Amino acid sequence: MTPLPPFLMTSEQGSFAQHTVKNRFPEIIDQILKHNDYTALIESELIAFKQEIAHHVIQPLTEQTSDRPLWDEDLKPWSGKTWFELPWFFAETFFYRRLLEIVNYFHAGPFMSRDPFKPLKVQEISKATPQFLETFEPVPSDTSFEHFQHTCTQALWGNRGDLSHSTSYSTDMDAQYDRIILNHTKAVYAFLSRKPAKIAYIMDNAGKELFFDFAFMDFLLLSGMATSITCYVKNQPYYVSDLMSEDFLMSLRILSASTNNNVQNLGLRSENYLDSTLMRVKSPPFFTTSRMYRDLPDTLKNEIAHHDLAILKGDVNYRRLVGDRHWPHTTPIEVAAGYFPTSFLSLRTLKAELAVGLSSEILRKIESENEPDWLTNGKRGMITFLHRQK
Repeated sequence: MTPLPPFLMTSEQGSFAQHTVKNRFPEIIDQILKHNDYTALIESELIAFKQEIAHHVIQPLTEQTSDRPLWDEDLKPWSGKTWFELPWFFAETFFYRRLLEIVNYFHAGPFMSRDPFKPLKVQEISKATPQFLETFEPVPSDTSFEHFQHTCTQALWGNRGDLSHSTSYSTDMDAQYDRIILNHTKAVYAFLSRKPAKIAYIMDNAGKELFFDFAFMDFLLLSGMATSITCYVKNQPYYVSDLMSEDFLMSLRILSASTNNNVQNLGLRSENYLDSTLMRVKSPPFFTTSRMYRDLPDTLKNEIAHHDLAILKGDVNYRRLVGDRHWPHTTPIEVAAGYFPTSFLSLRTLKAELAVGLSSEILRKIESENEPDWLTNGKRGMITFLHRQK
């Protein structure tokens, strides 16, 4: 077995991981303070949390919740460390979990189950709706490669709309095939053309990305390339714009109420998929933990294994897939993620300092473009497919 390389760490000078802790965490707290009407006590605790992140040792959770033992276990190796001495993925996920505790998300009272990011999500969905109206072009439901490629690529570029990663947000939905540095579209198309698939669609963001996810899923079901789709969303707020069931259903209502016939029909068909169980929505708690896909609990691992294909949307799902570790860029995807329980398609715009499966030729071309932040600026995409023989 290939030994696993080290984690991406927040201690790495000049890294995007360090930038996240130093800059993005305080900005996100400021956004929560600006867009919510929390009590003076909660606001003071949020401000104190900013100070902890900047200057102090990481603190544990304090409320007794069902997920507290898991977080205590994952924090244990890093007890006594500062926020600038942690694995990046753990630092991010624990940051969001601490925020929920501070804003009384799990505590009986007026703020229980209130999404602190909802005002930002609503703004994003409002902005995304006219963008989608301008860009959405329904394609015929036949199974031509061109039509598959069109909806798949739009689903990829939809991932640029990410509120937790402000440097990558973009409304650009042009095909830009030259910006896709790894493109396995033909391979996954051949896979789906041979046999219709039961698909697990592991989703990422609300807003623009979700609208194009709906379009991609609609094509897969209409064309017969998918026999059913299980949509996996988050059970609680996570990474600002990550999709929860309530965001999923609200967005579907917006599509169905559109005055644009094509968009309205997309929404109505998607509602019918839900009613007929061709499409289901599930929210296992695993997806809002700090665990990697290597650590899938057996029940969820077996559930995903019963699907023919998992579609993994976005950068966080890619990071989980390869363990958020310093793999050499030329590492084959089979080495970094061959353990995954079924065949998978990863659609990801690059927002983290890791990428595998690239050839030396691709790397030389990227280096010649003199763009030092190519791994994190969200301008490039990867369509990565791995066919796992069962």
